[in-house]
Amino acid sequence: MANAQQLAAAPSAAPSAAKALAKGGSLTFLINVSGMGLALLMQIVLARLLGAAGYGTFAYVTTVTTFMIFPAKLGFDTTIVKLVSSYKAKDNWPLIKGLIQRSNQIGFVLSLIVMAVGLTVVAFRSGGMTESQIVCYAAGMVTIPLLTLATLRQSALQALKDVLYAQMPEKIIRPVLTIGLLALAVPLVGGKADAGLAMICFAAALAVSYIIGAVVLKRRIGQKLKTVEPQYETREWTRLSLSLMVNAGMYLILGQLNVLLMGAMDSETASGYFSAAVRLATLVAFARTAINMTAAPLLSETYAKGDREQLQQVCTTSGRAGFTFAVVVCAVFAIGGKPILSLFGAGFTDAYPALLLMSLGQLFGAYCGQNGTLATMAGSHNLLTRVLAGSTVLNIVMSAALIPWIGMTGAGLAACCSTVCWNGIMAVVVVRKYGIITPVWLPVLGSKRKK
Repeated sequence: MANAQQLAAAPSAAPSAAKALAKGGSLTFLINVSGMGLALLMQIVLARLLGAAGYGTFAYVTTVTTFMIFPAKLGFDTTIVKLVSSYKAKDNWPLIKGLIQRSNQIGFVLSLIVMAVGLTVVAFRSGGMTESQIVCYAAGMVTIPLLTLATLRQSALQALKDVLYAQMPEKIIRPVLTIGLLALAVPLVGGKADAGLAMICFAAALAVSYIIGAVVLKRRIGQKLKTVEPQYETREWTRLSLSLMVNAGMYLILGQLNVLLMGAMDSETASGYFSAAVRLATLVAFARTAINMTAAPLLSETYAKGDREQLQQVCTTSGRAGFTFAVVVCAVFAIGGKPILSLFGAGFTDAYPALLLMSLGQLFGAYCGQNGTLATMAGSHNLLTRVLAGSTVLNIVMSAALIPWIGMTGAGLAACCSTVCWNGIMAVVVVRKYGIITPVWLPVLGSKRKK
């Protein structure tokens, strides 16, 4: 309880925290609502144009590339959010400049290595692929450096609480360009789209959105950093990033592994069906994720100041907003999940049981609030790693046992159970270690803790 006592000793600035969270959270929510709609529209357009098999290939490749940028980032995206917020609170711009520069240098080199490995694997496996699959995989590998650098740029703006410019290139510009480029390209290839063409359009849209985002970052902070001499703590940053990378990897595995397992243990078509359900289920927790863009740097800054009351208010306010939205979305999927899945095309309604199970898991996660984010920002990432690792093992074991038996429903059940597992454990851990209540409504426990 030393952490809780240290936090309790600091003066409170709770009203300003609530104001900052409300202002930033509202803007984040609006951007994410727009982005959510555009992303969903893009997936529906792709599913309709490519068919179940083509969409399955596209979804599978995008999942593979998501996993491949994980080692390229090396965890620096989370490190940037955590440290830049703390450095900014202390007005330490030399370290901010040094961290942004060094993380981009390391990320770029590693992403080129990962891309080269990916292209080599595609070349060796090309004999068993169709032309469309080869193009799709190759174009997907080429996106790895841009995705890596775009993520680091987004993290820098997020840490500086510049939510609008942090998210707009990826949430708004990229899906709009992808749909537009695909609409222009389809008539040029005889009116028939495939996974390869879709991935090329996605890569082109990614390149444009990355350039826009990079220009925005330079304009937002370039003037402030122009006369600053960078300071580097590369060894310390790398050590922290490697630790945080494990957590990020666990989150990634818990969120996307089932899509890969469906493709490997069933088929890419089944993986496409299941991927649509996964994308929809994440909408249940989308408000929690959106608000977290504002809450994460605020939690890091508040913890650095040692203000327990402000930490509690940030967790309570953000948690209740995210959970309320999650209840509504979960109810919509429970009632209208099949018609919504049918928008993707024939056969996608088979994923309804999986959608319902994953939505319930995400609902419980939203109820548990900002437990993982607070643990990371407060320095308990090693403990979080162990909890996530245990839940990941549970996910893998359940998926391996259930997918051959009940297919997508088994994958959905595994995802649901692992989500409930790690969120429940971390909610208990955070309240015991920091005295902060992250579950959104626990009046009895909350009253005891205040005494």
